[in-house]
Amino acid sequence: MSKMMTMTLGAAAIALAIPAAVAQSPEAETAQPGATLLTVSVKGMVCDFCAQAVTKVFGRNDAVDGVHVDLDNGEIHVGLKPGMSLSDEEVETLVNKSGYAMVSLEREAL
Repeated sequence: MSKMMTMTLGAAAIALAIPAAVAQSPEAETAQPGATLLTVSVKGMVCDFCAQAVTKVFGRNDAVDGVHVDLDNGEIHVGLKPGMSLSDEEVETLVNKSGYAMVSLEREAL
């Protein structure tokens, strides 16, 4: 898997909410060493409001460097700051606070 993820949200790009560690674009910078990318599969996200709710809840966490919501695939891509972590339980709690249910969680060290 690439160290960067696609930043498509339907027809809208959300480049301001996505750090280089999470986004893939011609202008994207390289990921910071020691950062982690979480890919969270979620049930029920279908619209831009869903994406905003998830981005808001995850963005408040100190460990989070950036968030990208992929509505087409029902995924949340979360870039963590180097040296920071979130347990599976913490991620599930954030998903639940956003109003959704976590299906699976994958981690990738960058």
